[in-house]
Amino acid sequence: MTAALGNHRRIEIVRLLREKRVLCIEEVAMACKIDVSTASEHVRRLHEAAMVKKKSKGRRVLLSATKRAGTLLRTIDLLWDAPRG
Repeated sequence: MTAALGNHRRIEIVRLLREKRVLCIEEVAMACKIDVSTASEHVRRLHEAAMVKKKSKGRRVLLSATKRAGTLLRTIDLLWDAPRG
């Protein structure tokens, strides 16, 4: 699970999916300014960690963030904003 969010790009993808709700891999790649193959690899790892759901619709695969992903993002945000001392 931590490996899934151990890369800034994967965190960016999860945030994007939480914001946009549903996207296809090409839209993710375009929004993140990365190759489709790179986006696919990141999404594969996120899916394996139960952070992203995939749903086939015709020839397209629609992606969405899971509740688990949202919980982890909130935790990351809390830790990031925590006072350091």
